[in-house]
This record gives sequence, structure tokens and C-alpha cells, in this order.
Amino acid sequence: MRQARLLIVLLLIFLCSFASVGWTITEEELETKIDQTKKKLTQTKIKEHSVLGNLNRSQQELDKISANLQRLDSRIGITQKNIEFIKSKINNTEEELERLESEINKQQEVLSKRILAIYKYGYQSYLEILFTAKDFGEFLTRFDMVRRFVVADIQAINALREQQKLISQKKEEILLQHQDLEKQKQLYSRLQNQNKYEQSRYMAKIQSAQQELIKIQNDRLLLEKALDELEELSRSMESQIRGIQDKSKKGLGSGKYIWPVSGDITSYFGYRMHPILKKRKYHSGIDIAAGMGTPIKASDYGVVIFSGRNGGYGLMIVLDHGAGISTVYAHCSRLLVSKGETVSQGQVIAHVGSTGLSTGPHLHFEVRKDGVPVDPLKYI
Repeated sequence: MRQARLLIVLLLIFLCSFASVGWTITEEELETKIDQTKKKLTQTKIKEHSVLGNLNRSQQELDKISANLQRLDSRIGITQKNIEFIKSKINNTEEELERLESEINKQQEVLSKRILAIYKYGYQSYLEILFTAKDFGEFLTRFDMVRRFVVADIQAINALREQQKLISQKKEEILLQHQDLEKQKQLYSRLQNQNKYEQSRYMAKIQSAQQELIKIQNDRLLLEKALDELEELSRSMESQIRGIQDKSKKGLGSGKYIWPVSGDITSYFGYRMHPILKKRKYHSGIDIAAGMGTPIKASDYGVVIFSGRNGGYGLMIVLDHGAGISTVYAHCSRLLVSKGETVSQGQVIAHVGSTGLSTGPHLHFEVRKDGVPVDPLKYI
């Protein structure tokens, strides 16, 4: 791209030199320089298309990275919620475990006292309670009381066993929750690292695309300046043609114009989408597709008021047809008539070429009214 900008600067220097000298440049070596500039301009266009393609692909890649970042952010958010949920579960489970352990401590204390009493007095004390009853009614009352004591002891033992079992389950649950928490933390760490990598890749892509875009914009500005120089050259032709035509007011042409070459129009008169700049630019004539060396015919009777090299127009002929009308034939490969000659309608005056600022063999044909470009299709 640096080379392309240098070449465009050289192009501007060439155009400025053409404009300052006017139509007096006839050095043959200039054609070689123009051809080189033309090739380099074409290369710049190819490079620009390549860069634009890369930018499009980069944008697609950026879209993918951006979508991936959004998915990562979503997964990170979910993982964070999972971690907080698991922490909450662990806290609840630990609180439940603490409560159970407190209860079992109380039950163990009560049961320990009962065991101590049983150990001290034994179950024989229950028999003494029963058989020291004064009557059968008191016996039944004491029997029911003893039965409740025994049932309470059994229930306390069973409850203690259940509490111990539940505590073991809670401890296992806490262990599994901690393992799950560790997995979620590891996943969170991996996602964060991946997110950092994707963000750095995203920023690198953006910076690269921005740098490429800046280069293209700079080159585009230089190309616009080059085209402005061409348009200025075209405007300078207006005054020069008017000056020449003022010296000869007599009508020379028939007023009926023919096509200078046969072929399709590849670019029309007026504002068009420029193939390089991708924006609307003024085109002062029409481009007619024709093979290299195709004979170019005078569109009407007239006098040759210019025959030679003219900057971006390359080898060019201008015919004055009188009544303020002139025609321009540009990018020729060979000129067959000289300044001052009178030509007839249909006479071969040049051959199609690609000299000057041209991307391939064709005829750039203009019709000018008092030096100002007008639409040729209104005349031919």
C-alpha cells in the first residue's frame, strides 16, 4: 500500500506538469511514464479490491468473534450464578448440619443420663417399682409408667441413630457440593481466559482493519486529487478550444455526426459510479469499446485544431466543426492527421489505443459546445 501511495503521488506530479504545460507536451518518453503509471494505477486498484475483500472477511470474522464473546459472557454469567447458588446451598447445608449436631448433642446428653441411670440401678429397679405396688390398680399404673420409660429410651436411641445417619448424609452432600463448586470455579477461570483471548483477538482485528481502512482512505484521497487534476485539464481545454474556435467562425461541418467507431458504450456521459473510487464522478464523454488499432473516423467535416499528447487523454485529436462544436478522440495508439489539416466525415484520423490514463483499449469520445462537454449521444 505504501508503494501504491507513492505511485499515486507520482501520478499527481505528472498531471500537474501536464496542466501547467498545456498541450505542448509531445515527448515520446512521456508515453512510457504514463504507461507505467497506468499499470501501477491498475495494480493499486487490484490491491484495493484485495484489501476490501480482506476487510469484508475481517468483518465476518469480527462478527463471529463478537457472537462468540456474547456466548462466553452468557456462559460466564450462568457460571457465576451457579457458583453463588452452590455457595448458598453449602451455607444452608452447613447451617442444617450445625443444627443437627446441636440436637444430637442434646439427645446424647439425655441418653447418656438414662444409660448412666440404667447402669447404676439396672432394669431390676423397674421390677421393684412394679412389685412394690400396694394393689393391682397401682401395679397397672406403675406398669404403664415403666412401659413409657422403656419406649422413650428406645425412641431416643432410634432418633439418635437417624440423626447420626442424617449428619453423615449432610457431610457427604457438603463434600459433593464443594467438588461441584470447584468444577464451576475451574470452568469460570477457563471461560475468563478464553474471553480475554477472544477480546484481544477482536481488538487486534479491529486495529488491523482500521489501519487498512486508513491506508485505503488516504489512497482514495490521492486518487480523487488525481481525477480532479484531470477534470481541471478538461476545463482548461474548454477555454483553449473556445480561443481557437473564435478565430474561425465559419461553419465547417454538416451538422450530422456519425459514430467514430463501432462498439458498445462501456461508460456514459455525466455522473457515474467510478470503478476505483466507488463514488459518483463526472465523465466528460463516452467510452466506446474497440480493439487495439481499430480505425477511428472523423464524426463530421472539420479542421484539426489539436493532434498530439495531452496528459491523461494520451494521444488525442480535437476537430473543430464550426458553430462552436468540436469533437475529441482520446487514448489513441496512432495519430494520422496533423494540426491545421481539414478532414472529411468518415475519414480515418487515428487508431484505437490505450494511451494516457486508460485501463484498456477503447475510444474516449467527447462532443463540446463552445468548449464545454455535452452528451455525445445527442449528436451521433
